[in-house]
Amino acid sequence: MAYSKNLTIIAGTALAYFLTFELNAYLFSSLAYAPDVYWVCLPSGLQLAFILIFVESGAIGIAIATTILGLLHQPDADLITILGAGFFSGFAPWLARLICIARFNLDDDLKNLTPATLLAISMLFSLLPAVLQQLWYSCCGLTNDFLGTTTVMVSGALIGTIAMLYFAKLVLHVHSYSTRS
Repeated sequence: MAYSKNLTIIAGTALAYFLTFELNAYLFSSLAYAPDVYWVCLPSGLQLAFILIFVESGAIGIAIATTILGLLHQPDADLITILGAGFFSGFAPWLARLICIARFNLDDDLKNLTPATLLAISMLFSLLPAVLQQLWYSCCGLTNDFLGTTTVMVSGALIGTIAMLYFAKLVLHVHSYSTRS
């Protein structure tokens, strides 16, 4: 039972991340700094939520989705480069979660999460994956502008994360209002 639940979470997070990335590319293609590097990156908000809630299963789903996206969007890249990008996209936020739990003394179930802590976590979740992924791309020779692409990825991830957090807050507010009526 737990095995099928984890597979469902992995598949669900992979699909949601994939679709959100494609939607983001469609909505913000005019704001692309470089291929797949956007000034607004809504999937980062999902990345944060999936890693905080589903931990390893969320990381695996994100890694799978990013690998598939790499195969679709970077047909000239070699498989090792694409697999590495998928790995860093899924497991850098997982590492950020571990750092945040230790740094902010969070419970594993995140019961003591405050708005200030969530903002700090959002910053680390925006920084660490972008830096590690751009280091990987730089090592693979896919970027000549490490500082520029990293800066845009961090900014885009933070903007996207905050946008998704406010969207979630709005949905929860509307839901709680509709259940009171």
